[in-house]
Parts: sequence; structure tokens; C-alpha cells
Amino acid sequence: MTAEEAAYQKIVHLILAGHYKPGDFLLEVELSNSLGMSRTPVSRAISRLVVEGFLCKMPKKGCYIPQPTPQDSEQVFRARMVAEGKAAALAAEHATDEEIAALARVLEPEETLLAQRDKDQVAQINRAFHLGIARASHNAYIENWCRTIFWKSNLYIFYFDSFYHLTQHDDVPPQQTPVQHKAILEAIRQRNPELAEARMLEHIQNTFEKLLYGL
Repeated sequence: MTAEEAAYQKIVHLILAGHYKPGDFLLEVELSNSLGMSRTPVSRAISRLVVEGFLCKMPKKGCYIPQPTPQDSEQVFRARMVAEGKAAALAAEHATDEEIAALARVLEPEETLLAQRDKDQVAQINRAFHLGIARASHNAYIENWCRTIFWKSNLYIFYFDSFYHLTQHDDVPPQQTPVQHKAILEAIRQRNPELAEARMLEHIQNTFEKLLYGL
């Protein structure tokens, strides 16, 4: 793992752990000191989060976590449905057997890690699965679009999904995500683009409704 990737994962962990809230600025010097890292990998990791849409940049002030709004959340998740729905359909047509096997390996520990409340690893699995499907579409433009919108949607998931606010004393509520992920993968494995797209649309819609209505 490169220093940049390590900084990236540590910053995401701080966000997941609640050290930063919407509106907070992420200062390079402060992060470098708290992470015990030099400023270069921290700066690159922050720039990467800006490119991915998770952070916003304000001239002369730095990078900050944008304030989520209901209007923006709906636009983000609708756009994600368009991009990732098509990515899933294309993956069903073009993914290699090796790519499908890799996606299956990504999902293997998901239910166990959910039960263990391992927020970091669950977030990494979700990222690897969705971006893995985007990559398996074999369309570089759709992959880049999916990547940007995925991270923007995570602003809402990290701050409003009840799972990321559990304490060790809370029961883990029933999770639909593992079943939905497996259904998407199975449709891709069956080489059924229509079903893969439908399963992806259903999954993202359910995620949005859960955040919006607490379903």
C-alpha cells in the first residue's frame, strides 16, 4: 500500500468515526500531525477525495465536507441509478470470468463484518463491489462517472445510514444490502443485462429510501 492510499484510508476512517462533520474543513497540517504522516501523501489523498466528489474546495481556505441537502441527495441517487444501472448491464455482457470471481470474493466476508460492526471494512467492501462492477463494464467513461457519483452518494450514506452510527451496545438492524449485492452478482454471472440493471436499480433505490425515510 502506498503512502497516499494509507492516508486516503485513514482520512475516510476519521470521517466514518465522526471526527469530521459536514461543513468542517480538512486541514493538511492538522491531518499530517494527527496521522503521523508527511504532508505530501495527505495532500494527494485530499485532492483525490475532491476529484471523487466527496470533498469541496474553497479558494484560499482549503477543502471541506459539503453540507448535504434533500434536493442534492435525490439528484445524486437518481444519477447513480442511471450510471450504475447501465454499468451492471454492461458488466453482465462484458465482465470476464476472473472479474466475476473477484466480485464474489469481495462479498464473501460482508455479512460477518456487518455483524461485527466493522464500519471501515464494510465501507471498503461496498466500494470495491460497486466500483468493481463499474470497471467490469469495460467502458472507461461510465466507470469514471460511477466513481464520482458513488463517492458523492457516500456523503449521505456515511452521515445518515444508521449502520454507521451504531455503538457496541446497539443491535445491528436487519441489513438488505448483502442479499441485494448477491442478487446483482448472480444476474451478472448469468449474463443477463436486463436483470443485472433491474437489481442494481432496486438496490440503489432501496438505499435512498432507507436514508430518506428510515425504512
